[in-house]
Amino acid sequence: MAETSDKQTQVDKEPVAPQGASSRVPATLASLAALAVIGAATAYALPNLNRFAAQPPHETASVTTIDPVVSAALTDIQSSQQQNAAALQQNAAVLESLTQSSTAQHADLKRISDQLSLLAARADALQNAATPVTTSSIPQPNARGRVVRTSRKKTSRLPKPVGPVSIRGAPLSPPPAPAWGAG
Repeated sequence: MAETSDKQTQVDKEPVAPQGASSRVPATLASLAALAVIGAATAYALPNLNRFAAQPPHETASVTTIDPVVSAALTDIQSSQQQNAAALQQNAAVLESLTQSSTAQHADLKRISDQLSLLAARADALQNAATPVTTSSIPQPNARGRVVRTSRKKTSRLPKPVGPVSIRGAPLSPPPAPAWGAG
């Protein structure tokens, strides 16, 4: 028990802050101000409480009227969107048609190309079969020499015609008569 009495004497010796009226004043004033604000809000809300409760929430939103210019612009935009959608559908149909046409043309081109290759091979085979077999003892004639000689024979100079000349049987008109007193 001696120890507990020592502790009590130590507690008694510690300095204690004076609790006077001056430390309670700000807390009391803050509490009173808060109560005054709450009271004023209640006094304002009680008479208007019936007004808030009586109105259904649907009536609180007012119906807004749209400006006629804005309405016309929205209508124009909607119609142009519909036209663009229709044009897009038409363009898709045209694109599909062109794709099918291109595929068909490509197949036709391939078929014609194969036929042309086959025809060229047959022509080469026929040409090789039609050439005479020559032996090395017989000299090959010079085809170019014959062409040059024959072309020299054909180019002879004709006398230059005097007067009008008919080309491909066109009728000739008589030359104009000299005018009297000209000169």
